Amino acid sequence: MNVRWCIGDKLIGAMAILVLFVTVGYYGATQGYLKNRFEDYFKAKTTEWFEIYYKEHNNSWEGIKEMKISDELVQRNLDQREIALLSPDGNILFFRGPDDPGSLIQQGKRNAVTINGTTVGTIYIDRWESTEDYLLKKYILDSMRTSSFRVPILTGIVALLLGVWLTRKLTQPLNRLIPAIQKIAAGELHIRVPVTTRDEFGKVTEALNHMAQQLFRTEEARKHLTADVAHELRTPLSIIQCHMEMIQEGGRDIPPETLLPMQDEVIRLSKLVDDLHQLTLAEAGKLQLDRSPTDLVPLLDRIIDMLKPEAEERHIDIVRSYPAQTLNAFVDPNRITQVFYNLLTNAMRYTSSGGRISIRITESSHDESHFTSVSIADTGVGIAAEQLPFLFDRFYRVEESRSRHTGGMGLGLAIAKEFVEAHRGFISVQSEVGRGTRFTVDLPCA
Repeated sequence: MNVRWCIGDKLIGAMAILVLFVTVGYYGATQGYLKNRFEDYFKAKTTEWFEIYYKEHNNSWEGIKEMKISDELVQRNLDQREIALLSPDGNILFFRGPDDPGSLIQQGKRNAVTINGTTVGTIYIDRWESTEDYLLKKYILDSMRTSSFRVPILTGIVALLLGVWLTRKLTQPLNRLIPAIQKIAAGELHIRVPVTTRDEFGKVTEALNHMAQQLFRTEEARKHLTADVAHELRTPLSIIQCHMEMIQEGGRDIPPETLLPMQDEVIRLSKLVDDLHQLTLAEAGKLQLDRSPTDLVPLLDRIIDMLKPEAEERHIDIVRSYPAQTLNAFVDPNRITQVFYNLLTNAMRYTSSGGRISIRITESSHDESHFTSVSIADTGVGIAAEQLPFLFDRFYRVEESRSRHTGGMGLGLAIAKEFVEAHRGFISVQSEVGRGTRFTVDLPCA
């Protein structure tokens, strides 16, 4: 069903219920409330005549039988109402009417005549209003009854117009979103819908734009990943193919040194496949972690001892700053060793001879949770600000001119980020061109 018609039907149904309530309320107010108010008014007015008579005759009913009640419409005509007045002890003081007063007393309306809190008589009457009052009441109630048929018609027209306007108003953002959703479903992920309101429709529009942007990035990442993997595989496979062809053409025994380049490329291929496998598991949330309270100081020292020969050869100074007390992190030691190894080799790669790499362990907090913070800072070439957002992407390298042998495959930082986040930690980077780079890893405390 069309969204506009669906919303329109509901609105019109709600308006119809509103019209019904307005009609019932209007009819009840005019025919019920006003009728009762008329009755109370005329009852008080009729009773007041007898109260005035009683007071004017020195608090007595003397001569009450001679009292004339005239019709106010024509003063000459007598009021045609049937009326009787009984004393407190039940004696008939006044009666006017064609029938026996007994039937009036049994079936008529009554009201007490009270003077200074004392009941001095009881009025019995067939109707409280006079002829003039009756005609006035009948005219007003008939007019209101006629209006009660006009009210739902006018209210219905207003409700219909209001419902049509509200339907258009409510469905206008949806009508703008539906074509965009259809285009996104068809694969046009560059579509963006302008956000014109800050209500729920605006939030839906923002969510749709964000979803389209994420899908676009995912699709771009997939394309780049396919191209990057093909590029990474092409070079070693070409080398292996070339050496295989040379071996086939030689037709002689194969010396070991001929197989060494092929072995190196096979090792590189195996590492690439393993890194991609680990990265995919981490991104999918399926990375197996054997977490335990771990002191990061000996873990970092082991990595530094591995890199120490290269650092001494290049005259790079490695400075360590550890806290006096032990800060245990709740991590998988093997996975975190790979994280810090990737970060330290990256720092070594971009730090020139005579530079310095500083490693510092401190305690930090995020959202009332405690973390062990490890910062690795170098005095290398630094990274431009526009490149920092892409630093943890797959196969991203700051210097595209570097070969894969000297600059790595561009997976180290991506793996480090996914491994840290798999531990529910955080990794960040700050850098300034010409002054160096600092990576900070925050891991949950044990």
